[in-house]
Amino acid sequence: MDNITIAGTERSPEIIFDFGANKFSMRGMSYLENAAKFFDPLLEKLQAHLDAQDDAWIDFEFELTYFNSSSARVLLRLFNLLDEIAEKGNKVTLNWIFEAEDDNLEELGEELGEDLEHAELVMRPIDEDD
Repeated sequence: MDNITIAGTERSPEIIFDFGANKFSMRGMSYLENAAKFFDPLLEKLQAHLDAQDDAWIDFEFELTYFNSSSARVLLRLFNLLDEIAEKGNKVTLNWIFEAEDDNLEELGEELGEDLEHAELVMRPIDEDD
């Protein structure tokens, strides 16, 4: 499967899906009017790839500075997908990266990860100077 790289905009996040390395990232802002239209094709490709993984190491980084409620629903679907893939025997790490002073994004990451049973959520605060 070809890797996916989408540059971020004022309203949509940067997406980097490196299928060969099983490294995925989402960075920036996500407040699209129709988040499903943007994310659904990406999630379909991601799921097709991940469903074929067996005993793999999968790393997903989330470094979002803001997202709206429709993007939050997509993130919840993505967290659930990654947890299902971990349940099948893969080692899945979700890195939630947020500015150390941003309590709101820290809480949102914790809330999204509350139901994870098999994937590992790593909370990674960074200083603005990093």
